[in-house]
Amino acid sequence: MKRRTALIAVTVSAACFGTLAVFTSMAYRHGAEPLQLLVWRFGMASLLLGGYLLVTRPGMLRVPRGDLVRYLVLAVAGYGAASLCFFFALVYTDAAIVAVLFYTYPALVTIVLRVVSGDRLDRARIGAVAITFLGCALVVDPFGIEKGVSLAGVLLGLGAAAGYASFNVLSYRWLPGRSRGVLMTYTFGFNALAIALVALLVGARVAPVGWDLATWILLVAIVFVPTFAAVLLYLKAMSHLGPAQTSITSTIEPLVTIVLAALVLGERLGWLQLVGAALVLAGVVTAERRVREVEEVALV
Repeated sequence: MKRRTALIAVTVSAACFGTLAVFTSMAYRHGAEPLQLLVWRFGMASLLLGGYLLVTRPGMLRVPRGDLVRYLVLAVAGYGAASLCFFFALVYTDAAIVAVLFYTYPALVTIVLRVVSGDRLDRARIGAVAITFLGCALVVDPFGIEKGVSLAGVLLGLGAAAGYASFNVLSYRWLPGRSRGVLMTYTFGFNALAIALVALLVGARVAPVGWDLATWILLVAIVFVPTFAAVLLYLKAMSHLGPAQTSITSTIEPLVTIVLAALVLGERLGWLQLVGAALVLAGVVTAERRVREVEEVALV
């Protein structure tokens, strides 16, 4: 894959990821519930990605038992927790706001690396973190100028960022050199089972009872666009561009969500929130230029 092709691939991947919050919000409007969507999304995505690996790279899914335990922990405590927070945040808060809050995760990666590895924070990193959270503060509308921001939505959005940051850091530390595609296949599968168990324990529905055709179409879109296709394109691009360049290019993701949310859902960010979103993205680019050793893996 040429560099230009890789850049196109990661750009398309980011655009695909940017549709997740919008498709999910649309599915909620048709009566779908968060745990339902997550179980079906992860289950179908695991089968698709696993089938793809079986065809293209036979034997890759055979992994040591110790790795399986690590995959399970990372899936449930990292990616699964992030996805739960993300999907439930969309119940309380606009898709555009959740997308921007989620994109504080690179700054959180910087902080986590400082805590777990003792990485020294230079002025550029400190500035990146400060800019990111200043932007985050503006997005959540501390002055009450805009409507549609709830405390629950904000906390869940930030929780999604924290879960994803921990997943990225720990997957790199615990599983260096492992295939990201294999990691994501097991992550999706374990999360489907874990969230189904959670739904059973809390009495939530998992069976798609009462879903209309539009809901099924949205589920298929969620599985194929911001999950399966986005993951494959991201991993292909990262193998040629490296994690830092891939992550920087991916910062168009929340921009795609903001535009789609305005066009499809009728959501509008106020001018102060747009300034905040721009600051978050500026912080992301700065942070990613400085944290080159963290190997990013594909989203929510």
